[in-house]
Amino acid sequence: MFRKIKEWYTGQSDTVKAFVWIGLICIIGIILRWNAVVAGVTKGFNFYSGK
Repeated sequence: MFRKIKEWYTGQSDTVKAFVWIGLICIIGIILRWNAVVAGVTKGFNFYSGK
């Protein structure tokens, strides 16, 4: 399985490789700050619903 991922990754351009890394960093950041993300989304929905 990892061999297929490595072959796919090495065949990509530098731009795609950068986007893969940026995506992974964003996902890790969201997971680490999950409570803050949910609080912000809730606050936004409450603002637009008039609460």
